[in-house]
Amino acid sequence: MNSFRNFVTGGPMQLAMREWRMMGKWRGPLSAVAFGAVLGVTGPFGSQTALGPEVRYPFWMIIALVGFGAAAAAERVLSSSSPGRRTATRIIAVAAASAVPMTFFVAWAMGVVRPGRMFSPVQLFALFPYVALVQLLIVRVMSPDDQMTVAAPMEQPAAAPEYPREFVSKLPAALRRDILALEAEDHYVRVHTLHGSALILMRLADAAAIIDPRLGLRVHRSWWVAKDGVRALERTPGRVIARLVDDTAVPISRTYLPAARTVLTD
Repeated sequence: MNSFRNFVTGGPMQLAMREWRMMGKWRGPLSAVAFGAVLGVTGPFGSQTALGPEVRYPFWMIIALVGFGAAAAAERVLSSSSPGRRTATRIIAVAAASAVPMTFFVAWAMGVVRPGRMFSPVQLFALFPYVALVQLLIVRVMSPDDQMTVAAPMEQPAAAPEYPREFVSKLPAALRRDILALEAEDHYVRVHTLHGSALILMRLADAAAIIDPRLGLRVHRSWWVAKDGVRALERTPGRVIARLVDDTAVPISRTYLPAARTVLTD
């Protein structure tokens, strides 16, 4: 068992890892054979001293080939039960599942190359994590770098909506922020802000068409309100109004009421 620990913590294991990563683009049995050759060089599990080169290389190539087949079978079973991209969790699960039959195969193979070598149930249990480690390397080769993800990639947050430049440029500099509402006045639009109001030459329909809908919505043929500018919706006798943060009451017509309730109360 000390040889197992040396394989895991010592240089041979690190060398195997580096070699295995270099072969990550290989697929199929050829990659398994190549990895078996690396294991033959490093001689893990005490095979460096216990087996001669003429036995050690074929031994590890066969182990790698069978391990590749076991990993492929486990991958198919797990993919059918929970389809999706290969993640770190999926790779570990495939390695662990395939390591169960491989533990018995490795124990049997050691008995073949070293006649009389037997494994008790306790020794099989101790052998399992090291076989699982080899299986983890095999499964990693089966999972290309562009498919392996430690976790689902975080989506980039959407950029905060802004008022279009062609709209705000018509306003005095002091009124280009904290917009509360737009009110139609003939061929002009009165822009209400927390800092005052101003008239700009533009139709309300045109202004509402170019403003990002995430910023607000039309609530009346003469009014557009900013979502952040509404304090509450209030029902008064015969109508519903949007109460702005500056206490202005904006009428909401029946046509726009469903959309207003959805957008302004979420």
